[in-house]
Parts: sequence; structure tokens; C-alpha cells
Amino acid sequence: MPWRSLPSVSYSEAEVWAERPGGILIASVTPMPTLSLCMIVRDEEALLGDCLASVKGAVDEIIVVDTGSQDATRRIATEAGAEVFEFPWCDDFAAARNASLQHATGDWVLILDGDERLARESGPILRRSLEGATFDCGLLRLHNAPSLGMDPESVLTWGTAHAEARRVPRLLRNVDGLAFVDPIHETATAWLRRRGSRFAPIEAHIIHYGATEEIVLRKSKAERNVRILHLRVARDPTDVVAYAYLTLQLIGLGAAAEAAETADRGWSHVSRVSINIAPGIQCLAAGRVPLLLSAGRTVDARETIRVARSREGNSTDLMFLDGLVSEAEASLEGVTVEARRRSLELARESYRDCIRTVSSPLATSYLAGASSWLGLTHLGTVELLLGHPAEASAVYERALAERPGELEPRLGLAEAMLDLGDAARALVHLDGLLEGPKGDVGEIARRNAMRAPPDTWILAAAAANELGFSSNARLFQRRACALLVNGFVARHRRLRLIELQKSS
Repeated sequence: MPWRSLPSVSYSEAEVWAERPGGILIASVTPMPTLSLCMIVRDEEALLGDCLASVKGAVDEIIVVDTGSQDATRRIATEAGAEVFEFPWCDDFAAARNASLQHATGDWVLILDGDERLARESGPILRRSLEGATFDCGLLRLHNAPSLGMDPESVLTWGTAHAEARRVPRLLRNVDGLAFVDPIHETATAWLRRRGSRFAPIEAHIIHYGATEEIVLRKSKAERNVRILHLRVARDPTDVVAYAYLTLQLIGLGAAAEAAETADRGWSHVSRVSINIAPGIQCLAAGRVPLLLSAGRTVDARETIRVARSREGNSTDLMFLDGLVSEAEASLEGVTVEARRRSLELARESYRDCIRTVSSPLATSYLAGASSWLGLTHLGTVELLLGHPAEASAVYERALAERPGELEPRLGLAEAMLDLGDAARALVHLDGLLEGPKGDVGEIARRNAMRAPPDTWILAAAAANELGFSSNARLFQRRACALLVNGFVARHRRLRLIELQKSS
């Protein structure tokens, strides 16, 4: 009898039935794909248990490579059924990651870190995605938790609502040669692209607690990354990708002068790069353009975007940066009214394009919120400068819906209220921003309060002045002047301060 499936019985697609003489049915079953969890860890006793519990039933084996833990990490991993291997730390995340791959026996590999975990129901989704898979790399959604105390389901809801989730290549077909590269921000994407691998979005979610304030401060992650990146640049002074990541890390640490020098050094090598290092040039541009604008080098910023687009094509990051440059061009000294309006209109179009662009699953963004709340915030500011406070107010509301409590759109909304003639409502809106942080808000929040921008106080002074509260207006104005050293959130508010000083 020929091979035939039996439609009256529900089986896995991998099961095919045959009938032998005598009416005996036999099954030929293709084994289900196996999945190995591969991890590199160090001193993760606080979070590792929850991570391993989240993959129970989803993976067939757990490979843990420990790079020198001094706590109970290895014991926790062993008790959870993991195979634990030691790997001497050598300032190279890719080397440690590749060591974990060497021990994996599964058909597929899932990559997680000890400060991550799978969201509920993501395990079964992963298993189903492997049945008859036609892709080589699955892109999962990564959600950064805002605090250690937030449970995974709340993080999932929060990340989705705040447009902070991004796709990451974490589900990999375990084939010969699979390898990560780069000592930090290690990736297998370059290797996958070279061999023509197929990518697919997978609707499974990873909750990441390693970006929380508590973990970042405790582990000194930024300082560690800067050290490793400096070593990488020393080994290869033409490594544009290393310069790009180092620039972003230095910006995050507030080392603007060193970041600017690093960005310029890296950019000097871009024209000599003959291979595709995408998206390294875009990454470097994402750090360099804002630094150039802060230094008043608008022409260099415009040229940076032109080169980045010519090498890597367009992207939401470059659209957003284009808008920033057009905004800066509108404020150049001596620009005519017509040229200023034209630059603002170009900025508006760039931000609109950025917000409505649907990126491919593989697209990488280095500017958090560029295509969502941050892009909307800048769009609102442009509408404000074009004399459209009602439109600006609506856009700022959209930004705050995606990122409640964010300072820049909150200030913009108050300014729109002022321009709409509602000074009382603007002052009420600003009230909570005029007070310092209270209670246990964390070290970063306290430092940020000491570096508060003058914008809040300028707007409060303008609102008080409109309402006839002259003494309050003068008090707010003095506070704004004392904070000028911290710089403006939006540069156009310097003009409001000048007007206040003229009227006082």
C-alpha cells in the first residue's frame, strides 16, 4: 500500500502513517527539534533562579558557562538541572558565548542572560515555532524592566505601552560554524548574514532586568563596557564599530568631551571601511550628530547624516537625526524668517517620516524612542515653533501617552498651554516639576535633580508673569538663571528668558 496520512486522526505534522499487508499501521515519526539554552553568567544568584524557572518545559538542556562567580550562581544552576562549565574571563563576551555554544547538543539554541527570563506562555510559543521551521534565526521581543520590583507580566505590559520593546536575535539554528563576534555587544548577526540565513519574528518575549538602575550601579556596567571598548580600540584603531559603541557609552556616563573626541576619531575611518559593517556607521552617527549639534557644528552634522545614508541607506534613526539638524539650522544666527520656517518644515517632515515608518524586524535603533515618544516630542516642539500650539499640544499628549512622566513632552505641553493663553493651567501642570525628588528615589534621580535644566523655571516664570504674580515670576526667573549652567532641554526657551528679563 502507498504511504498515506490519516485525516481522521489528529497527529503532529511530523507523523506519517503507512499500512502494511494485513492491515497493520506503522508510524514513521520525525523527531521534534531539540532546544538548548545557552548562558554566560557571573554572580547572578539574585536573578538566575527565576531565569531558569522561566524556561522549564521549554528547553531540552541548559548550558551555563560561568566566568568566575563568587556567589551561589553555580549551585543554583546545578540544582536547576544545568550543565555548568567554567570559562576564565578574558574581557571578551563573544569568546564566552562561543564557549557555551560548543557544549550545546540541541538542534536550536536559545540565548538568555542570567538577568533575563522568558515571559509566561513564551516557552510553548518557542516550541511551536520550531516545528517545521523555515527560518535560521528567530527574533524575540526584549523588554527592559524599569525596576527590579516590577513583576514580569507588568514589565511586558509596561514595555508594550511605552514602545520600548525591540527585536533581538536569540533563537538560532545550531549549525556548524555558528559563532559570535566582538568582545562587547557580541553578535552572531554578521555571521548569519554572510551565510544567507533567514530571519523571522517570533512572538515570544524576554524580560530584561539588567538595565535597571539597581543593577547598572551595582555592577558598574557602563564603566566595564568603556574599559573593554578602549582595549578594543587599542587593538584596532580603525574599528568603527568599537568607536560607535564607545561614543554611546561615554555619552551615557556624561563624558561629553571624551565622547566627542572619540566620535571624531571613529568618523575619520568611515571612508576607508571597505566592507559592510552595517549598522556600525549608523550607530556612530547616532552618537556623533547630537554631539556636533551641541558644539555648534551644524555643517558637520549635516555631512555626517549624508555619509551615513550613502553607506547604509535610510533608517528611523537617520530620519530623526535629520530632523534634529533641520531644527538646529532653523536657529542659526542670521537665518532669515523664510529660511527658518523652511528648516522647521523640513524638520517636521523628517519627524513625521520617522514616526510613521514601519521598520523591518532586523532594523536596529540606537536612539531610544526615536520613532515613538521622542520623535513625537520633537515634532511637538517644531509645531510650537511654527506657531501651531494646538497641534503641538495634541502631539505632546501622544508622546506622554507612550511615555508618561517624561520631562521633555511635559515641558512642551505646558509651553503649548502658555501659547494657547492658558497660563493658569500651565502653572498647575508645572507645579510637580518645581519640587525636588522626595523619598527613596534612587541615586540617579538625585543626581539628575542637581542637574535640573532651567526650562521648567523659565516656563513657570512666564506663566506667573502672565497671571500677574510678579514676585513669584522674579523668584522663578532667578532660579532659572542659576541653572543655566546645566543647559536647556529646548534651546528656543532662551528667547523666553530674554523676554522675561526685558519685562522685569
